[in-house]
Amino acid sequence: MQEEHVFVWNAMVDTIDADLAGRRVLDAGCNRGGFLRLLYDRCGIAEGYGYDPAPGAIEDARRLIARRPLHFEAADRVPHSWSDFDAAFSHEVLYLLHDLSTHAAAIYAALAPGASYYAVMGVHDGSPLMAEWHRAHAAELELPELHRIDDVVELFQAVGFEAAVARLRIGFIPAAGHDGDACAGSDPGPRLVRWLEYYNDHKLLLRFTRPIAG
Repeated sequence: MQEEHVFVWNAMVDTIDADLAGRRVLDAGCNRGGFLRLLYDRCGIAEGYGYDPAPGAIEDARRLIARRPLHFEAADRVPHSWSDFDAAFSHEVLYLLHDLSTHAAAIYAALAPGASYYAVMGVHDGSPLMAEWHRAHAAELELPELHRIDDVVELFQAVGFEAAVARLRIGFIPAAGHDGDACAGSDPGPRLVRWLEYYNDHKLLLRFTRPIAG
């Protein structure tokens, strides 16, 4: 499990308004599958499906399944045969995507009516720390332009979603791993305070719900 993300994953579970026990769950950009393992162990999901464009990460995810009912595929979008999910999640995936409309439409099609897609997004133009990081790394990582949260919401609404936004119930933030700045050359002010502000005020949980009639 990617230990550095566990406190955020737990905050995601603490913030959502859905009971995941016995549900089928999709993780978009699942990396090594840690979040789905946590959902099975903590929430008792019935099945988890995760996709990620990195084959090496998917190999690790499959190796770490143990006896859990989890399924992983190397892909850059939802596999066509996957559908009728009761919930979907992503953690810091939206800012990486050049074609958000295609992603939104694919997630919409994969959800059961009434189900929600919960997407955590901290890298956006309203997040000072991550805007600074984006300026330093956009060319190197071939990132799209920094998204505005309002634009992201409008894009998902355009494919049929109902949208809402919340702050994560973040709780304690580990000092380990946050004793440096997001990028070289940043303001050398109180680092932990900057990280605290980022996680509590700027790392947002977007909820996109497919209408029951949709």
